[in-house]
Amino acid sequence: MAKAPKGVSRAEPAGDRRSWPPAACASTRRALELVAMRGKDVIGVRHMLADGRTHIGDAPASIARVPSGELDRSAPVIAEVSGGRHVLHVPRRARARVHGADGLGRLLTGPAEIVLNEGDRAVLVMGSVHVRAQIVPIEVVSRLSTSSLRWIGLIGALYLVALAICAALAPRDAGGLNGEVIPRAVDAAAAEIRAVHAPAP
Repeated sequence: MAKAPKGVSRAEPAGDRRSWPPAACASTRRALELVAMRGKDVIGVRHMLADGRTHIGDAPASIARVPSGELDRSAPVIAEVSGGRHVLHVPRRARARVHGADGLGRLLTGPAEIVLNEGDRAVLVMGSVHVRAQIVPIEVVSRLSTSSLRWIGLIGALYLVALAICAALAPRDAGGLNGEVIPRAVDAAAAEIRAVHAPAP
C-alpha cells in the first residue's frame, strides 16, 4: 500500500524533540501490515507488532472469513511474527506475488513461506480474497513518566478535597453542619498529597 497508516509521521529534527512533553515521547517499531480485500472492498486489517500468528477463514480471530471450499483447511495460518522475523505463509491451493525492495518480482504457489524484509510487498490470493502484506513503521507511545503520574495523583487528591468540602457544606438536616466533617476531609486529602509526593523507593 502506498499510504502509511495514521499516526505515522516523518522524522523530526532533533532540536524539535526538546519541546515534546515527557508523556508524549514515542518510539517507532516495525509491524507486519495485513490488508484483506474482496474485490475493492477492505474486509480486514491487522498490524502485527508482537510475536503471534494471523489466520484466515472460519475462525473467530481470523482476519477475514473465506469459504472453506477456497482453502485447504478451515483456518490456515497466513502470517507469523517471531523473533523479529516477518513471515507470510502461502497455504495450499493459494498463490502469492512478491515484489522485493530490489524491484524484482516472484510468483509462488502454496504451500510456501515468504520472509518479508523492509521494502518488500506481497499479495496472497485465495479465491475471491487477496491479502496485501508489507512491513510498516508504527509509532508506539511510551508509558507516562514518574513525574506525570505524580501530577495526576496530585490533581486527583485536589479533586477529592473539593468533593469532600462540597459534601460537608451540603445541609443534611435542620440541625446545621457538623464541625468535624471538614477537618477530617482536609486531613485525609493532606495524607494523600503527602503520599503522592513521597520520594520513590
